[in-house]
Amino acid sequence: MQVNSKYHRIFQAHNFRQISLMLLIGVLVQNLSGCAEKKQGYPKAGDAFPLTALNQIKILGNKAPELNNKTLLINFWATWCTPCRKEMPHLQKLSEALDQDKFAVIGISVDDDANLVKEFLLQYKIRFINFQDENLEIASRLLGIQAFPETFIVAPSGVIIKRISGEQIWDVKFLKTHLENTHQVEAYSTTAGALG
Repeated sequence: MQVNSKYHRIFQAHNFRQISLMLLIGVLVQNLSGCAEKKQGYPKAGDAFPLTALNQIKILGNKAPELNNKTLLINFWATWCTPCRKEMPHLQKLSEALDQDKFAVIGISVDDDANLVKEFLLQYKIRFINFQDENLEIASRLLGIQAFPETFIVAPSGVIIKRISGEQIWDVKFLKTHLENTHQVEAYSTTAGALG
């Protein structure tokens, strides 16, 4: 009888593990399908960008920029992200090549250390405006960004023209390929050579 009860306990333990594993898989599948459903609800081209949320995060500079009536290129990045670091000088050159009255390049760092971000910006001579979204309030909660860099091109009306994932070599010519109306970008260029 002891032998049978020993096997019975082993059998019960084995069944318990199988049932637990099946429950765990069920919970994971349910959660993953929930994430997929949520992702579909995040803003995409044609949707409004949550510009008012910029007022709720820290600006890394002296004053907030005037963003009204401008096309915006909003780049989410981090100092620990190698592709982000590589594209920052290109974004700086782009910001210099475009008319500041009609176009703005904005960086939003997701780092939690503002001093580290400021050091990075100084070291690489990045002068376009940057914000800090240390709690991922905009990046994750409002936009569903899962990897960096992630860039949004936003029309003066606040509507997203394009959402671009991954590192890019930003210049006016490249930007033109991502806008529906290329004349819009040509009007923003401050140097004829920048359009190539």
